[in-house]
Amino acid sequence: MSARHLSLPVSTLGWLLITQALILLPLTVQLPIWLTGLALVVMVWRLQSSRGRWPHFGRWYKVLVALAVMAGLAATFRNLAMNAMVSLLVAGFVLKLLELHKPGDVRALSYLGYFVIGTQLLYTSGFVGSVYALLCVLVMTVTLMVNHVGAVPAGQFKPIRKVFMMSAQALPIMLALFFLVPRIGSLWTVPLNSATGTTGVSSSMSPGDIASLMQSDEVALRATFEGDIPESRQLYWRALVLDHFDGRTWSQSSIQDVKARSFTRWRESDRELQVSGKRYDYEVMLEPTDENWLYTLAAPASYSEGIWLSRGMTLYQRDAVSQRQQYSVTTHVNYTNQAEGLSELLRRVSLRIPHDSNPATRTLAEQWRRQTPNDQALIQRFLDHIQADFSYTLQPPTLGVHSVDEFLTQTKAGFCEHFSSSFVFFMRAAGIPARVVVGYQGGRINPVEGYLTVRQLDAHAWAEVWLEGQGWVRVDPTSAVSPERIDRGVQYSLDSADSELLGDAWSRRFFMLSNLQLRLDAFNYRWHRWVMNYDKAKQKAFMQKLFGSSAPWLMVLYVMAAAGIMVVLILLPNFVGKRAQRRPFVERWYEKLCQQLAVQGYPRRSGEGARDYAQRVGQEVPELAQLLAESTALFEQAVYQNEQVSHSRLRLLLHLIKSKKYR
Repeated sequence: MSARHLSLPVSTLGWLLITQALILLPLTVQLPIWLTGLALVVMVWRLQSSRGRWPHFGRWYKVLVALAVMAGLAATFRNLAMNAMVSLLVAGFVLKLLELHKPGDVRALSYLGYFVIGTQLLYTSGFVGSVYALLCVLVMTVTLMVNHVGAVPAGQFKPIRKVFMMSAQALPIMLALFFLVPRIGSLWTVPLNSATGTTGVSSSMSPGDIASLMQSDEVALRATFEGDIPESRQLYWRALVLDHFDGRTWSQSSIQDVKARSFTRWRESDRELQVSGKRYDYEVMLEPTDENWLYTLAAPASYSEGIWLSRGMTLYQRDAVSQRQQYSVTTHVNYTNQAEGLSELLRRVSLRIPHDSNPATRTLAEQWRRQTPNDQALIQRFLDHIQADFSYTLQPPTLGVHSVDEFLTQTKAGFCEHFSSSFVFFMRAAGIPARVVVGYQGGRINPVEGYLTVRQLDAHAWAEVWLEGQGWVRVDPTSAVSPERIDRGVQYSLDSADSELLGDAWSRRFFMLSNLQLRLDAFNYRWHRWVMNYDKAKQKAFMQKLFGSSAPWLMVLYVMAAAGIMVVLILLPNFVGKRAQRRPFVERWYEKLCQQLAVQGYPRRSGEGARDYAQRVGQEVPELAQLLAESTALFEQAVYQNEQVSHSRLRLLLHLIKSKKYR
């Protein structure tokens, strides 16, 4: 084996392989499986080649491997998505192992490793993930320290202690910079990969869509209320208004499509929405959806900057929610929306149904319209009809082309999208403007922190009808068939077979698992709310509460003062002198021995050696001669021969010398 390959110490390579394994471990679920396998093979090959058991890669072999990896990445990823970029970075991080020959190569690989650690937070920025990333940073720094000092004997922990000491010194500065330096945005503002960040309701609804969404227990949003939390029947988290029906699928018309509209506030929104009654102020933390619509309770009277109100009383923004986002909303219990009347265009859109779709339902709606005195009576008649003879289930029969006809006359079993879709179609056929609203309903209060958690299994669809003098009024046909769904939650409205399909079946079955999940969720919520989402507004409130003012000049002053104090504390040991450096135990012990003899009247003379000093005192005090001789011998072994001596024996000898009654 060439000397070139032997120049890297075994301890450095060992630390490097351990660090690389720790860094890549949380990324394995995001990387292509073949890249994970390649990383494992390269690490084992590098270890075995350093031990002389396997050959080293030549130049042309390295070129071939690099080309093969590039071809694999090109075949795996069709576009430059986030996962593609991360995989490319990881590939370079792994292949660099094949050409490690000197300490400079280790430094280059370590600097690349810090970037790879940062990619972990693209996929998990919770408390556990953040602590793990910090651990990887510390281990990577230890590897750099071991590479700097060279070979480290087994059992030697000095590089680890040094790194942790450096980290402890940097911690106060980091905290001061985090809390006091003026902020532009939140701590982590890198968009997530769209493939992994997408979740939640979509911009269209067909039979079975929401039922399949409820098989996930992923968090959709969390809401913190200032004061009381509304009762469950008021927790309708509206996202989109679907007012176009093609015979099977509901979607947004051009009037309601928040992506097709110009991103300016609706000119008539403030006039058309009138609020009154009790208000609720709350803060929503929305999980990534890769869509630009937000979730709110009806009716939003005020909301964070950069958010707009749509004609359908929903909130949206310019950019897609590609990372966890926090915003504030104020809503009112009582409201009227477009009570003064509908525009001709909006009325036509809200009454439009395909002319050849669901003929039986159209005929029935026209018949009931003639038999019923007013709109309210017709709505109640429909609700009474489905309450008497319909069932609520996550496993409804498959519907054909005329889905509403089959549902109302044959299957009579369905989920919320079946009831809301058939209700809106029926109302339109009877001449009453109606539309579908999708979002979430309900939520679960976290007893640890007191916030409301809404999960994918809370996905819901309901209806709104326009009534003269009242405007758009919410009607939830599901509540007529299964009131428990609205009052208590979806898990209380299904039989045992359907409950097994819900995403949180395991947590409901095991109480301890559910309790642990609630506590971990509460901790992560606090972490995201106060650390990851610590933005300009939160910093201003923190400064106002702590110092009574949030003026920029005052913040700069506090930053400079805090930085100055911490720099002084860090540099103070350098000015203390040699006394700050702790001397070896044996030297300190011998100094105490000399001080004890001096107190008894036998001080050490200038230039007198340790052995001569012991002999002189032993002659004057014979009872100390043997103790001093043994003490001096141990001292000389430790200082001059660099041998290990028993500290406990030295302490005993000093104690015996102190206890002797001489003079």
